[in-house]
Amino acid sequence: MNIIKKGAILAFRGAMGLAYGVMKLLTPQKNRVVFLSRQQDTPSANFIHISQELDKLEPGIELCYSCKLGLKSELGLSYIVLMLRQLALLAGARACITESYCPPISLFRHRRGMRVVQIWHSMVAIKKFGWQTVGMLEGSDEDTARLMKMHAGYDYVITGSEFQKKFMAEAMNTPAERILPLGLPCADRLMSTRREAFREELQRAYPQITADKRVVLYLPTMRRGRAVPTEGIAECLGENDVLIMRKHPIDRHTVIDGEVIIDGEKLSTGVLLRAADCVISDYSGAAAEASLMDVPVYFYTPDEALYSEECGLNIRPSEVFPAITADSPEALKKLLSSPYPQGEAERLRELLAGGCDGHSAENIARLALGLPLEGRE
Repeated sequence: MNIIKKGAILAFRGAMGLAYGVMKLLTPQKNRVVFLSRQQDTPSANFIHISQELDKLEPGIELCYSCKLGLKSELGLSYIVLMLRQLALLAGARACITESYCPPISLFRHRRGMRVVQIWHSMVAIKKFGWQTVGMLEGSDEDTARLMKMHAGYDYVITGSEFQKKFMAEAMNTPAERILPLGLPCADRLMSTRREAFREELQRAYPQITADKRVVLYLPTMRRGRAVPTEGIAECLGENDVLIMRKHPIDRHTVIDGEVIIDGEKLSTGVLLRAADCVISDYSGAAAEASLMDVPVYFYTPDEALYSEECGLNIRPSEVFPAITADSPEALKKLLSSPYPQGEAERLRELLAGGCDGHSAENIARLALGLPLEGRE
């Protein structure tokens, strides 16, 4: 890092820290929970579900949201104004819940007693991220990560299972005892779903999918600078199968051939998961969500070695789940046409989402407020 960039970051930190200090002096603590995100421009479903539980636990509690899709390199005037607004909210907050790295949380010392809960936006860490990828193609520059205190300041970090704690601790540079396998609110909804209604919604959106068809849902993660490997995947289907593919929201390289693969863009991933008869994933957190739906889950990883080199993997599907992983269209066709391996569904769910018990939203809300957790020791 050059000295000019370093000086700019330090000056930015100093000025914002001074402003925040004044805000804390002038703002009394309130019964307020702040939700911050750089994942999207509106509150996520996870935020909404936690908010509903907070309101049940303490009716009238003040709930504030500041959600704005952000880029790693973003540091313009508009972001400085946004950050000042976020700091003003944090100055009087009792707790803060986030699902991404947010500089206002990590850069500064907060009022004593304010709890910060990082729920992240995926309850599984199949691929590496955060501090695990510093210095890699997919990761941040180490000097910048340290100067911006990446992922500092969390009291608790939420993940999907005990198996995931080690990976999340490394990625967040947070002690393992602060990593709690409570699952995400989306898991609560998946576990209580009646699939019939979502199948009807699927058929309304795609009339060509009749009731007798087996719906195979392909949910790959994005690749940086290249397309998802889809060659030959449609030939893996049986006569009674239809294949729906839902791309990652920021995938700009993969083109879906509508002649052989149905583009799932008309419906959300959540609806598609609830309507599918089986799911194909790769290195995506969708595998954890699908494991809660009692449908067969497969991993299709023809580029596992390349992806591991580019991004890093905490879990290599070929090693951890070899019985349900295919590295070629031929191997995938064999899996899809064979009975699902006995015991794999339970094992997959335990390793990826074993902490989900249907009370994730309530327990995260309780954690933020400092209340005992429901059904936990």
